Amino acid sequence: MDLEKRQNIKIIGDNSSAGGLFNHVSVVGNGIFNSSVDCAYIKATGDCTINGDLKTVSGVVAGSIAIKGSLSADIFKVAGNVTVDGDTSIKNLITHGNVTIKGNISSEKIDANSHFTIEGNCNSEIFTSNSIVMKLNGLLNADDIDIQIYGSNFVREIGGEKIVIKRGSESIFKRLKLIKSLILSHDMCKGNLTTDVIEGDEIYLEYTTAKVVRGKNVTIGEGCNIELVEYVDNFNQHNDSVVRESKKIIL
Repeated sequence: MDLEKRQNIKIIGDNSSAGGLFNHVSVVGNGIFNSSVDCAYIKATGDCTINGDLKTVSGVVAGSIAIKGSLSADIFKVAGNVTVDGDTSIKNLITHGNVTIKGNISSEKIDANSHFTIEGNCNSEIFTSNSIVMKLNGLLNADDIDIQIYGSNFVREIGGEKIVIKRGSESIFKRLKLIKSLILSHDMCKGNLTTDVIEGDEIYLEYTTAKVVRGKNVTIGEGCNIELVEYVDNFNQHNDSVVRESKKIIL
């Protein structure tokens, strides 16, 4: 990326740009890019629409950004709203806002908080979540998965080496400074996760509903409802959980 030949662009108020190659991009008002944007850095504190792809080294969204194509970045931080119509590739994604990706996402590390929706598959080396609402309609695949559940969460399939799913504590609502009605919501303080299949090496679950859980060492903690557990070495079950069938697999 030859940054010396690139110009900065700042959109204030209602304005538009043809798109193209930039160094720093800043959107404070209501900015529309009529084609793809390739830049070193983008910051959106207003409303930004990109009618194409966004490729950036790093980005910060405190307002909202709608990307009609794909998103590619090394590091991307979200405190506002992000919608991507295509696929997404981000090395490090940190979100405390609302993220909706209508395609697939691939990453090295995802830290998902607040609202996180993926219509396709989610592939990452490390995946952590403290989301109030999480909906993944495809496969969540990561080496290390750590999910603190709040509210109602859904993941179609989960696969990884180490998988930990626990109900989060009420204290996160205060840390996120949510409105009083949400803090006091009984349902939101009692999270659960629903999935079809969970498959990994080391698995620990709480408040999870699944058709099949398959792993080397499986621990079913409180509040789970599992149709079938298949394990290789060890299987432990909390008294308050329901496992309709368990099978030891001989390799």
